[in-house]
Amino acid sequence: MDFNVRLMKIDRLIAEKGVATLSELMQATGASIATTKRDIAYMREQLKAPIVFSRMRGGYVFAKTRAEAKRGDFYDRRSMWFTPEELHCTVRTLEDFKSLEANRKGYLSKDLAQMSARIRSSIFSDEANCDELLKRVVLFEPQSKPINCPSFEVLGQALVHRNRLRIVYHSDEKNEETERIISPMRLCYYKGSWYLDAWCHKRDALRTFNVENIVHAELLQTSVKPVPMKVLRSQLDAFYGFYRADDISYARIRFVGQAAKRASKRIWHPDQFEQWINQIYELTIPCSPESPELVSEILSYGPQAKVIEPVELRNAILKALTRTLKNYE
Repeated sequence: MDFNVRLMKIDRLIAEKGVATLSELMQATGASIATTKRDIAYMREQLKAPIVFSRMRGGYVFAKTRAEAKRGDFYDRRSMWFTPEELHCTVRTLEDFKSLEANRKGYLSKDLAQMSARIRSSIFSDEANCDELLKRVVLFEPQSKPINCPSFEVLGQALVHRNRLRIVYHSDEKNEETERIISPMRLCYYKGSWYLDAWCHKRDALRTFNVENIVHAELLQTSVKPVPMKVLRSQLDAFYGFYRADDISYARIRFVGQAAKRASKRIWHPDQFEQWINQIYELTIPCSPESPELVSEILSYGPQAKVIEPVELRNAILKALTRTLKNYE
């Protein structure tokens, strides 16, 4: 664990619990006895953290003089205590607010400047320059084009007021439009697109609709069909994208080289099973075995990924490779 992150965890654990034992600090930081004691000594001597060991309470506590610690010390500079996740979230949020504010079309556009200022003032202390930090922390992430859905506001109203909708939906797979009566349950954002989970009264089952394919939406006065959120989550949550199928299979994929490191850093599925076999990373996930999305994901790793099972997924990979080679004949 990173040195600064260890210090942050020690500080938070003592502050939250009031007293923390040496074993609790070691468990929180994943460090040895010697390393933990060195970290505490560094916080005392270099950062002026008033940490003392209380024999009566059996652990480390903050002394009553903690409030007198020098504000100019590194110890009190909150902007220096970002974890990787905190830094990413903070910069991403401020960048998103800036982008939305520039758009000036949404419901919240007028308030975004004030919200951004509040975030800056609450996170950064006087010693830290927010603008300077944002210049030197850059997020290179895939950019999505604006989502085109003229009926998005109607969908939101239906969700809030719990009304049914009459929609005209375009199916990319069949290249046709159909009219449906649906009971909207929730909006979900997945890989750069919005989807509407709803009860389809035509199919008499839960279905997921890409909002960009909703050509027209009309709000009805009829209340939605009640579907417990527990049922909705159990049927849909774990099976978005290439996991969605009526008959779920389990894919076993092996990654080598740099692909092994890349794949191991990613959470593919909440119920995934992973193991390292020497330098090989083996992943097992539930999935739809012939999903074009899963095939595309695996092919993005090139020759450093190999599907062990099921046979259906191996054949789908072979078909995709064959079609790709024909493009270059």
